Amino acid sequence: MTAARSFLKNAGALYLVQILAFLVPVLEIPLLARTLGVSLYGQILFCQALAITLSLLVEYGFGINAAQQTALAHGKKKVLNRLVSQVLLAKSMLAAPMVALILLVWAAGWLDTYLEHIALLGFVLAYFLAFGFSPLWYFQGREQMALPASLDIILRLAGLGVLAIWVQGPQDFILALPLLCVPTLLSTAGTLLWCRRQVGPLQLDFAGAWQQIVQGFHFFVYRGASNLAIAAVPVLLGLTSGKRAVGEFAPAEKLIKGMTGLGMPFLTAVFPIFSRRLQGPANAAALRLPLLVLLGVMVVALAGTALAWWLGPWVLDTMLGTGYPGAGTIYQALLALAPLRILNQSIAMVLLIPAGRSRSVSYVVLMFSLLGLGTGTTLSVFFGGIGMAAGLVGIEALLLLVMLLLARRTVRLA
Repeated sequence: MTAARSFLKNAGALYLVQILAFLVPVLEIPLLARTLGVSLYGQILFCQALAITLSLLVEYGFGINAAQQTALAHGKKKVLNRLVSQVLLAKSMLAAPMVALILLVWAAGWLDTYLEHIALLGFVLAYFLAFGFSPLWYFQGREQMALPASLDIILRLAGLGVLAIWVQGPQDFILALPLLCVPTLLSTAGTLLWCRRQVGPLQLDFAGAWQQIVQGFHFFVYRGASNLAIAAVPVLLGLTSGKRAVGEFAPAEKLIKGMTGLGMPFLTAVFPIFSRRLQGPANAAALRLPLLVLLGVMVVALAGTALAWWLGPWVLDTMLGTGYPGAGTIYQALLALAPLRILNQSIAMVLLIPAGRSRSVSYVVLMFSLLGLGTGTTLSVFFGGIGMAAGLVGIEALLLLVMLLLARRTVRLA
């Protein structure tokens, strides 16, 4: 298979996954928001966000670091076996304290407003494990996303169909929980088994696992901090403003997050290519293609934002009805986040990280992610969801300025 054909196949598979990741939560909105009501729907969203936030501490940026190592180990089965063994053991080491924390919080009753039923505890743990242990990084690095993507599509669509049939009102709140998490659990289990079949029996290598954690820290700071800032928003908003605020904020946020995520399959597919292209000292000829790609991403992101500004209010009204009066205003405030975040991710994954600037990018993103989360949370105390949106957008714009300065410096040094 030629490099171009392999890239197109991998990118296409990633886009199928990402479009599904966008469509399934969007299709869940009318199913759950209308049948459960704003408070119960907000409670589910809070639990999902809590699980995903903790799972990102287990994912630890392996989506970039381990995927890059996988790409560089192409055709070396022993190296891949060692890598997969180390990464999965590293994830287990990171997951153990997270599980203990979840159990402690539940047993102490610190989040009884959201976790009052044991089924909700099981929901959080299942979601946490499914997202935290996904081995898609391995298939991304090997540019073999077609079958994992197909499995994910089939399972999630099946879960959505069952959800539409069985969840008919607030009385089905507990029933909705397994229907939301089981498809993702099955997808993770299936891809783990396939990964193990490709690399062979896994080994216990605690020293190697610890080394993966140490070496991957700055990737975690970059990828983890950015994703944590996104995932933790409903959790912090729920703590400052309650279930109803989460229920109004989350539908708009899901649409924006989906739009932002549509750029990631392309970036994930080209990342191994630019990692190889820019390996070693960068030069003007090697940088020409990444810069052209960034220009194209910017044009597409701005065009997509204009389309979303036109269609978004109608989509929200159609999905939510009249029970979510603040969602439209929050959507308009959050919309600027989509092109800003796409551009920041693109500059990092197309240019800066492949060119060896991963450490600088990591700490810049960490600082601004924490600043955005802190600013949004502070404003949400006084202004609810609209305050959270304003804080996130303002800090993301400042981050773009810094990323452009780093990109300029990288090009000048070439």
